[in-house]
Order: sequence, then structure tokens, then C-alpha cells
Amino acid sequence: MTSSEVAALPRAFGGPGAGPGQFRAPTGIAVDARGRVWVADTGNDRVQAFTREGALVRVLAGRLKAPEAVAVDAAGHVYVADTGNRRVVQFSWWGGFVREFGGLDRPRGVALDHAGRLLVEDIGRVARFDTRTGDALSGTTEPIGSPRDMADDGVGGVWVAETGNHRIVHFGASA
Repeated sequence: MTSSEVAALPRAFGGPGAGPGQFRAPTGIAVDARGRVWVADTGNDRVQAFTREGALVRVLAGRLKAPEAVAVDAAGHVYVADTGNRRVVQFSWWGGFVREFGGLDRPRGVALDHAGRLLVEDIGRVARFDTRTGDALSGTTEPIGSPRDMADDGVGGVWVAETGNHRIVHFGASA
């Protein structure tokens, strides 16, 4: 194999278990600006962060229950869909609690739009929040049958994977 072929091989880290660097049903993943890989370790009620090489650098745990998704903003704040507690939790880049976003039924996905608003995939809707205040933004709850994942479109809207209806839906910009 050439060196470029070796570099293209997938890397893997972790394994089954509850110890540091191990996983039980990882479901969400995000990469921050520094290249750290954040993993929602659902079965272990935590989020773990790793270097690109797989070295464990941080664990967010304690009051999380079955987190299913994670997102990181440009400043390094980490947003966790704390599914079992029906909320999204915001942590600082070093792991300190910042705030929670509530009023959710079963948050399973999180993303940030181009304006820094938090998008939350919840049962039957996509909700948006102001990340500076934690407030739900009025008029920005998008009704949808069975959302599972989403992404910012870069111009104020959001693309949503609507699993139950086997389609991708686009919502335009909201104030």
C-alpha cells in the first residue's frame, strides 16, 4: 500500500463498555473547529470528546440521560440533545454548564444555523432557540411528521430528513 492509501483507511477508536473512551450505543457525532470529535454516548448517559487520533480529552456527564445528538458552535460551545431529560443542554468548550433549552418532548437532533440559532429536532417539529438567551424563538417552530436529522442551508433555512415520510424537507428563513 502507498502512504496515501494508508492515510485514506478509516481510523477507529473506542469499543464496547462503560469505561473512559468506551461506548454503549453512540448515536451522535460532531467535530469542532479544533478537530475534536464529540460523541453522544447514549447508553452511558454522557458525551465524550476525543482528538483526531482518538485520545480522550473531555467527558460531559452527570445529569445527562440518554443523549442522542451533539453540535458545536464556532466559539466551541457544545449543545447536547439530552433526550431522556427532554431538553438540550449547552456547555462551554471546557465542559462547564451554561444553560438548558426546555419545553421539548424528545429532542433527538441538534444543529446550529448560519445566524447561530439552535435548531432542535423534536417529535413532530423543528424548534429554534436563541443561543445567547436560551429563549424559544416565536414563530419558528416548524411542524413536521417525523424529523430525524437536520442541517443549516447557509442562508437562513434548514434541511430536514423526515424519516417516517421518506423525504427531505426544506424550510425557508425564519426571523
